[in-house]
Amino acid sequence: MTTGQGRCVLGMVGSDKHNKGIRTIARIFRDHGLEVVYIGEHNTSQQLAAVAVHEDADFVGVSFSNGNYLARAAEIVGALDEAGGADIAVVLGGLIHSEDVPELNRLGVAEAFGPTSSPEDILEAIDRLIERRRGTFETSNA
Repeated sequence: MTTGQGRCVLGMVGSDKHNKGIRTIARIFRDHGLEVVYIGEHNTSQQLAAVAVHEDADFVGVSFSNGNYLARAAEIVGALDEAGGADIAVVLGGLIHSEDVPELNRLGVAEAFGPTSSPEDILEAIDRLIERRRGTFETSNA
């Protein structure tokens, strides 16, 4: 299902600078009907949170090509809470290790996608996330 109404803020925090993956996801999201606000590289968690709140985003998506995502995830969730965006979901992608996903969920990350995640799986999860946030989640696929 294509939501056609979702809005996301995509960016990278800290010194992580390998942006090919997040730019590809931005295009996939746009083609899927999502409104994408791409803020690029070298952001702070506070900058990311401020833009997400200002844009009334359904979720923020952050790409990681290094192993610093556990600490950064907690920082992003905290920054969103402080900025008044506790209801904005956090989605991570990139070089995420599957064994870290339970800890990321505990920290408040809604979804985490690693290198083997397919675009179809990502889009299905994003559609469900937006439906839950907006209270339009369908209980059947019929």
